Amino acid sequence: MTESRKSEEEEWIENYRQQIEHENKMMLSKNQNIIEEFVRHCRSVGVYLDSEAFSFTPTIGVVCEYPNILTKLVPSLHEDKEGLFAWDALTETFKVNKSNPGYFYADNFMAMASPVFRRGMHGGNNWAPRFIDEFWSINLEGIDAYLSLDQNRVRVNVDNSCYMEADTWFGAPFKENVSEITDGVSHLRPPSDLDERYIDFLFNDAYALDICWSTKGRIKSFQALEFKSKNKVIQLEEGTFHPVRYIHAEYDMDKSEFRHFDGATQFYTPEEYFMRRDSNFRHNVKEDTKIKPKSTKSFKLNGSVPVDMWTELSSHFFAANPLIYEYFSGGFPPHLVDKLEKLRAHREKNT
Repeated sequence: MTESRKSEEEEWIENYRQQIEHENKMMLSKNQNIIEEFVRHCRSVGVYLDSEAFSFTPTIGVVCEYPNILTKLVPSLHEDKEGLFAWDALTETFKVNKSNPGYFYADNFMAMASPVFRRGMHGGNNWAPRFIDEFWSINLEGIDAYLSLDQNRVRVNVDNSCYMEADTWFGAPFKENVSEITDGVSHLRPPSDLDERYIDFLFNDAYALDICWSTKGRIKSFQALEFKSKNKVIQLEEGTFHPVRYIHAEYDMDKSEFRHFDGATQFYTPEEYFMRRDSNFRHNVKEDTKIKPKSTKSFKLNGSVPVDMWTELSSHFFAANPLIYEYFSGGFPPHLVDKLEKLRAHREKNT
């Protein structure tokens, strides 16, 4: 890259940063009365905030960040031993607007679903397609549902505004009889002829999807792990980790429905990640070195969970990952097949 080109890009980045900073200040000023009212409310419950606690995020709105602020604002709200909150308790405590998924309405703030449901698990991004949308719209009658929340942040502007993003998404048309699925493991990878930039773009940076079915008595258990590329890391207090989404479900063959379904994020050290990503669910059985990653639960459903609900939520929990679609349907979604055909035809033409 030439010095002049590099200088132009650096100038563009700096201008963009300044633009974002200006918008942040402008929106905080615009909402100053709302912020001051919220500060007074927090003071009445023993929480003392300064201006540093507030920021504006285009994908969310005015956000207040403070350690455990949600439980300080609502002491009656209790998480279970897995760090999840009962849906019934949430809907009794807050108002829920089906047209603005991911948010729980109080009088002067809004609680939010956990950042693990946002794009890239980053707190500043919009919801990843389309798990939260689906969770807010499903009928939970007969199901004990649990969800993880953003306990350190709340939204201060209480309204129905939301940030809309166009996206390509798909559900899984899985209609087979689960009782007939053979026990065993599957390891799915993006096509080997694609380089990293296309995998990032077309497969949402997926490296592999591991599937495992097992049966004990009349219960079939399902497990799935979604590994991203080596570049996908997050920083925790203990160091650098690779976040890996995990699903577990138990299917009752006598009732032809799932009795339990939960999702979590597992955190692998770099050593564990490279040891496990090319293996499968038999790794701890076959290998001397056992892997026991840290884990944080994201949601939980207990009760009568229909198969179509399970496939739909599983597809969207592994947001925009065609490998789960391939597993459920036997092939990639049509729009991806078309893109791969055009890409390969272009490559062949230019070789």
